[in-house]
Amino acid sequence: MNPNQRLDPFEALVADAIDALPEEFQRLLETVPVVVSELGSERNAYGEYFGDGVARDGWEDRIVIYRDTLERDFGHDRALLAAQVEQTLRHELAHHLGWDEGGVGGLGL
Repeated sequence: MNPNQRLDPFEALVADAIDALPEEFQRLLETVPVVVSELGSERNAYGEYFGDGVARDGWEDRIVIYRDTLERDFGHDRALLAAQVEQTLRHELAHHLGWDEGGVGGLGL
């Protein structure tokens, strides 16, 4: 990202969540775009992973973090919102690494 480009407060939370990841996971995200979207209510989700996983290259990978649903449910408390953004990012990253919903849930995500 261009250091001169300003992030809005929610995007800054997403950037902080990426920065909080261990370095090896941050490197994985160098090739997986993390996108902020307003379609969470429509998708009934806080985040989604699109792609075929780290082991395959048939589909473009991306992680979507849904601002609208996260702010709706957690925006009343910035610390809680930040924690949920981080958990959502880690949840979707786990899908990229090959975990299904049951496995991700077993990780506490």
